[in-house]
Amino acid sequence: MKRLLILVISAFISWDVAEAQDVHKQAESFDRLAKEAFTRVEKRSDRDSVAIFKSVVDGVEYSLKCDEFDRMPNRKGKVNLKFEEENRKRLAFLHPMLIDAGKYFSKGNYTRQEGLDALKLYLKARKSSLVKDNVDESGVAAYYIAYYYLKARDLQKADEYADIAMRYDESAQAAAEIKAQCMYGKMVNEEDSLRYLSVIQRLYRTDPTNETYFSWIMKFYQNPTRKFNIEDFIDRILEENTNSTVPWILKGEIAMHAERWEEAIDAYKQADEIDPSSIPVAYNIGVCLNTLGMAARDAVAARRKNKETVSDDEYMRYFAEARTYLERVRARDPRRNRVDWVGPLYLDYTILNDKVKAEELEPLVTEFKK
Repeated sequence: MKRLLILVISAFISWDVAEAQDVHKQAESFDRLAKEAFTRVEKRSDRDSVAIFKSVVDGVEYSLKCDEFDRMPNRKGKVNLKFEEENRKRLAFLHPMLIDAGKYFSKGNYTRQEGLDALKLYLKARKSSLVKDNVDESGVAAYYIAYYYLKARDLQKADEYADIAMRYDESAQAAAEIKAQCMYGKMVNEEDSLRYLSVIQRLYRTDPTNETYFSWIMKFYQNPTRKFNIEDFIDRILEENTNSTVPWILKGEIAMHAERWEEAIDAYKQADEIDPSSIPVAYNIGVCLNTLGMAARDAVAARRKNKETVSDDEYMRYFAEARTYLERVRARDPRRNRVDWVGPLYLDYTILNDKVKAEELEPLVTEFKK
């Protein structure tokens, strides 16, 4: 019995020694693989970007595995770190490159999963003490993961990683945009709509000139209801801040499409006063004034037909003011890259009997001839 006990104890001791030796061999093996991958990246011996970025991923994975086995205790229960400094140096160089690897792989659908894996590896490696001195770009990595999941329409994963990215200042705004898109995609009931509206309103207030937020608001309100009425929303925004051009422009757009011309002109003029450089705003003012002028001219003609005494001044003033705005547009956009101002301005010159300027534009006119 005593001999059997000795044999059992000896077996356990032998197994512990073998296991400790095996752990050390594993660490050495992964260190060798990590060195090979690092050398391929460092020397750029392969000009193939895919091969280089695969070596980046391999170098990080092997360094982490090497460190994992390197930190395992020996048979005496002690940890003797042999490869820590080498792993640290390798990861200082390779770890930041994982973000570029993730972005590169994700360009093509056939490698998108590799891109996600590289970015997730960045987040995993970030938990290691070996990279504590590296600049933390976890927010950027999480944002790109969320972005690629959003493109793949995996809204749950996109939302999950957007939450991570929102913890970091440099990626919070972009991550909030992804969350908003996820919320829009998952909207089912009124409560979901209210949450989504709250998010896009906050985003809008952070940057009232952002065209993306502008389009989201328009999209949300494209089918207005009593609860979600875009005009009420705009009026609330303007109560808080009258010095932003976007809500005035939006107010003008809505009034213009509803053919409330005077209201549209007033809103656009408010935007023009804040930012006189906007070509579309000045153009829209001119177009609205022309529309009012045409209606006033028709009204004058009808009253004349009824033998009433009327003056052309009742409509000419609209065309005169429209000409002022449209000439501003012409000066800023002579090649008509932004708007086609020729027709409306030609109309003004014709009605105002400015024959010289009308003849100048006539070759360019494709419509609005009178």
